[in-house]
Formats: sequence, C-alpha cells, structure tokens
Amino acid sequence: MKLFKKFLQYAVGNALVFIVGLVSTPLITRLIMPEEMGKFSMFNSAVNLIIIFGLVGLDQSFVRYFYEEEETSRAVLLKRVTNIALLIGLVVCGGIVLFQKSVSEFLVGEWSTVFIICLIGYLLFSILNKFAVLNIRMQQRAVLYSVANTVLKLTYLIFAVLLYVKLGNQYITLVAASTLSMIVTTLLAVAFDYKSWFAKNKSKIKVTTKELLTYGFPFIFSMSLTWVFQTADKLFIREICGYTELGLYSGAMNIVTILNTCQAMFTTFWVPVAYERLTIDPDAKKFYVKINEIVTVVMMILAIGMIACKDLIILLLGSQYKEAVYIFPYLVFMPIMYTISETTVMGINFSKKTMYHIYVGLISAVANIIGNAILVPFFGAVGAAISTGLSYIVFFAVRTYFSKKFYPVEYPIKKIAFATVCVYIVALYASFNLFNIVIVGLSLGAVAIICLLYRDLIVQGYAFIKEKLDKRKA
Repeated sequence: MKLFKKFLQYAVGNALVFIVGLVSTPLITRLIMPEEMGKFSMFNSAVNLIIIFGLVGLDQSFVRYFYEEEETSRAVLLKRVTNIALLIGLVVCGGIVLFQKSVSEFLVGEWSTVFIICLIGYLLFSILNKFAVLNIRMQQRAVLYSVANTVLKLTYLIFAVLLYVKLGNQYITLVAASTLSMIVTTLLAVAFDYKSWFAKNKSKIKVTTKELLTYGFPFIFSMSLTWVFQTADKLFIREICGYTELGLYSGAMNIVTILNTCQAMFTTFWVPVAYERLTIDPDAKKFYVKINEIVTVVMMILAIGMIACKDLIILLLGSQYKEAVYIFPYLVFMPIMYTISETTVMGINFSKKTMYHIYVGLISAVANIIGNAILVPFFGAVGAAISTGLSYIVFFAVRTYFSKKFYPVEYPIKKIAFATVCVYIVALYASFNLFNIVIVGLSLGAVAIICLLYRDLIVQGYAFIKEKLDKRKA
C-alpha cells in the first residue's frame, strides 16, 4: 500500500505534465510550420548527443551508488559528480565555439550566433538540471520532482508564445524557449533543494572518483549508440525527404512525447524503488515479475487505444500536420517497449555489467539503420516510423536477454511477445489506413487477447479495487 501511495504521488505530478503537454503541443504546431519544426528537432537531437558526452555516465553512477552512501554523505556525492560533469561540459562547449559555423550549418542549414549561444546555454544548464532533478528523484520527493517537471513544460510553453510574438514562425523561437525554460527550471530545482547544494558538509563518501568514472564511462558508448538508434530515423528523413517531412515526423513524435509522460511516471517511480528493494531483499524476483505484468498490460492497452484514436489525436496538431496520421501508429512502440524494458533490464545494472548496455545500443542502432535505409526511400516518414517501432521491439528483447543472463528472473516472455504481435498488427493496418471498422475490430480483438493472456492479473486487480471500494463504503 505504501508503494501504491508513492506511485500515486508521482502520477499526480505527471498528470499535470500531461495536461500541459496537451495544451502546448497543438498550440506550438499551429504556430510553427513543419519545416521550422524539422530544424528544431535537429537541435533536440544534437543536444541529446552532446549531453551524453558531457555527463560521461556520471548520472548513472550517481543513481547506482546513491543508496550505498550514508544519508549525510549523499550531498557530497552530488557535488562530486556535478563538478566533474560541468568541467567536461565546458570543454565540450569550447569545441562548439571553435567549430560554431560548421555546427550551426549542419544542424539548421545556416550560421546563427544566437543558435550557438542557446545551444551552449542549454547544454550547461541541462547538465546541472540532470543532477538537481535526479537528486530530488532519488530522495523520492515525488511532489517536488513533479513540480520541477511541470515548471519545465509550462515555462517552455510561456516562453514559446512570448517569443513567437517577437520572432515569429522560426525554429529559433523554440530553441530560445527551450533554453530559457531549462535555465529557470534548473535554478528553481537547486533553490528548492538548497540544503543538498549549499549546506556545509564535511562527510566523506565511500566511492572514489575512479569508481564513479569506471562505472559511468561505458554508458557514453551505450547511450551514444542508443542516440544513433533513436536518431537514425530523423537523419534519414532529413537527407532523403527534407526538413518539411522531418517536421511532419516531429509533429507525430510530439504526440508520442505526451505518451512519454506515462513512461516517465513509471520510470521515475520505479528505478529508486528497484534499487531500494535490492538492498532490502536481493532475491525479490516475484516482485519484479509482478511489476512487469502490470506495466505490460497497462502500456499495451494504452498503445492500442492511442492507435485506434489516431485520427482524432492528430487533429490536435492542426491541418499543417494532417499527414502525420499515417506516421503516428508505429511511433507508439517507442514509449511502450521502453517502459516495459525498464522492468526487465535491471539485472544489467544490479550486476554492474554496464558494458552490456553498449551491446544493447549497438544491436538496436544497427537494426534501426538497416530498417531506415530500406524503408525511408520507399515510404518516407512512414517507413522511418515502421523501422523505429521494430527497432524498439529489438531493444526490449536484447535488454531483457542480457538482464536475465546476470539476474535470472522468470518474466512471462511468451505473453509479452504475443501481446506485442497483437499491437503490431493493429499498428501495421493503421499506418496505411484512416479510421474504419477494421481498426475497431482489430483493436478490440487485441485488447481481448491481452486480457485473456493476463487474466489472473486482471482478476487480482479487480479483487483489489473491489476490496478498497467495499472498505470505503463500510
């Protein structure tokens, strides 16, 4: 029950983020043309890669060793990893300044000093933000964590609208809004958690800087490969189809990003709980299986619902993005398979075999590159979406395989595979057809099959809810 209450705390906060996303996505896609949106998506892709090198995996080291340190020493650990990451970030930013013309022209097709300034500002504050928010998350301060995420989304929306009035329909409007919202959110996160940052603390930490870097360093390669895996679609679309088609793809991706709120809600809650449970009971494997079953059922049914309603959902983007209706279905696999894999991947991290994240990223990246190379020339952005969806299924399978190798857990793999095939069939048909009776039939059939596969869990869930309602009535 305590676990459920903690989850609800995170859920409420993410619900606010979801609501802000529902408002901001249709508003921004009506203000910004697809071509400019395509350029903005290149900015996002670039910063995501550069931040990986700036962090050098220290965010993962911080999570791994957080609960192994005494409570009084955790602030020291926080400052240690942040200082190292910021120092590396400054070096990276120096490189951007040296090659600013090439960087700017490659990403947005023109040399813009304002773009470079925003890029550097966003990178440095993102590194600080990563640790500020991560520290709040690891303390399991759900309310404050939710406030930080909501402020980031809300200030982005406010700045985007204000800057649109000044700058108009340009990619730089969104770039500048992202940078300003990141700065504001970071400063607030540090201020609200000021004791961790500014209180005098002479405690010593057990883990050495060498151990932090050794644990985190492999994540540079694994996360870089994951970046390739997650960005190959955009690069192929830009090179083969241009910024306008990339903008349509990014519009569909913005809708999926709203669904990412569910992913973030679970992951935020789950990672600290999983590590904490490991320290309490290293063999709590039934617990991990149960969480996996719950997440699988919820995410699969949510995916089917969103695919079935794709024609209505895409209306949120406005008439400029109406062709995104065919791109959307397979992109749903991104948050779905990633979230489910978060319940099965923990064995790699528990065993500290972080090198295996490199293999996961490599295999997934190769799968996506091959898929995009084959499908994008024929189907454009729809082909990229199909390739991305399939690669996320590969991503889940490889993550789970290596995790079970080091921390054997009897996850119901056959059930997950069968449920995935059901969603895949619905997505395949929906990617080439507008809403019709066939989509309704396929969707209802897929939901029925998933409920049948997980009937024991459904029965237990019904009994749990009934018991709680009966107690309220009593």
